[in-house]
Amino acid sequence: MKILKKIFLTTVALIGLAALGNTVTKADEFINGADISILDEMEQSGAIYKSNGTQKDPLTILKENGVNYVRLRLWVDPYDANGNAYGAGTNDLNRTLKLAKRAKDKGLKVLLDFHYSDFWVDPGKQNLPKAWQNQSFEQLNSTVYSYTADVLNQMKSQGIYPDMVQIGNELNSGMLWPYGKSWGGDGQEFTRLANFLKSGVQAVKDTQTSNTPIMLHLADGGDKSAFQWWLDEITNQSVDFDIVGISYYPYWHGTLAELSENMDNISERYNKKVVVVETAYANTLDNADQKTNAFTATEETAGGYKASQDGQYEFLTDLVDKIKDVKNNNGLGFFYWEPLWYNGNVSWATQAGMSYLGVSDVTGNEWENQAVFDFSGNALRAVKAFNYANLTNVVANNSFEWNGYTETPSSWNKWTNSQNVGIKTEVYDDTRYKLTFWSDTAFESSIYQMISNLGSGTYKLSIDAMGDTSLETAQLYIKNYGGSEQNISLKDSSTWKTYTIDNIQITNGQCEIGIYVNASANKWLNIDNVRLVKVD
Repeated sequence: MKILKKIFLTTVALIGLAALGNTVTKADEFINGADISILDEMEQSGAIYKSNGTQKDPLTILKENGVNYVRLRLWVDPYDANGNAYGAGTNDLNRTLKLAKRAKDKGLKVLLDFHYSDFWVDPGKQNLPKAWQNQSFEQLNSTVYSYTADVLNQMKSQGIYPDMVQIGNELNSGMLWPYGKSWGGDGQEFTRLANFLKSGVQAVKDTQTSNTPIMLHLADGGDKSAFQWWLDEITNQSVDFDIVGISYYPYWHGTLAELSENMDNISERYNKKVVVVETAYANTLDNADQKTNAFTATEETAGGYKASQDGQYEFLTDLVDKIKDVKNNNGLGFFYWEPLWYNGNVSWATQAGMSYLGVSDVTGNEWENQAVFDFSGNALRAVKAFNYANLTNVVANNSFEWNGYTETPSSWNKWTNSQNVGIKTEVYDDTRYKLTFWSDTAFESSIYQMISNLGSGTYKLSIDAMGDTSLETAQLYIKNYGGSEQNISLKDSSTWKTYTIDNIQITNGQCEIGIYVNASANKWLNIDNVRLVKVD
């Protein structure tokens, strides 16, 4: 995570990671995950969690809404010499074992996130644990193995061995500084970093009870070049891993289209699975305590979604669509970062924790407006997004792949006022098809689809589009569903962007969806991935 940081990667050139890793058994379910590391301290501070007004175990609420995996961070020794806790969950081994058992008892899988530090690590800081600070590189390398193996053996002895293991956290700048720093050294930075990673990986292999997937995790998910720099270096060092974990916060890390480009590149260039292992969005701009929130009006503008219950839900469901579209079916799922941290009663750091990091700041929580519970512990709409991946898209030939190149895509009807209009599918991105509207004369056209046998309820309609921003009209619409026609303009971006019409109440079992374009000569619109999903 990025407590007190906004990714320092602009000052760091990124370099590479090793191996053609192990093969991950094809996932039998999409990962709908939640990082719950804060939970125990939240409950000790008096936090309660409610769904539809009824107080419940928060893990029950999450599981009832589709969560099937939890992520737990692990710090080596999050206490000062006087035994004062660093806070933010104080996720030592005992607390991690407790949370892992609780999750496993609920039937949830566990991803264990080794930080190899006593407190927060990210691209801006990778502090050595206090007890390891006088060790040489060789001693540290041995310690990484023995520490990792000891933790995993303790989990195995309690019947709670993790289902996935993450070696290091947001490793763009390396780990265990200064020895494992990935830049600014003598040219052997990645050799040392790779040795640390190999030691952690070997500990997993020597303790696992079955083939446990191993993740390496990078921040800044919209930056393909940064990921490629690092992954090229690490794969050249023959580090054995299976999954690339991605931190992606849209208000810091670029657009969904940039994330998609990066995930596709990881899938094709390295043949690796991808998991968006950290993500979040705000449900409000309000603040529950004295600490300034990480997400303010500035982040709302950058993120592209409203800081509201609906905006939070729309972002998450749009993200799920992108992960499911990763090439070669290599998008495994996502983890929401700290959805249970809804107030400031548990601080991002105590004074002891700040002293360890060498910073001075107020206590409190900068994340509470990005939880999926309100400030009183009531579950918000976003909790339902964990089940979105399991829902059915009712649009036929939604990505225009059925026919290859064609001017008459199956399941779609076409209308135009001119015979010269080019409405046709075309290849882009090497293998995928899109639908293009274009003519060298002025035109008015639409493609549409009648959908029947729909259950009554709340639906979400979305599309990916890009086009000439001077188009007279370009709209996605839905009508004849039992309510007034709804539409959204598609003409504000010349690069791929996701557009959504949310909270559609279909009451008559049918609807018409379509894309309408009115354009002067030589203007164009591209569309792809049309989705209509019943969400409630």
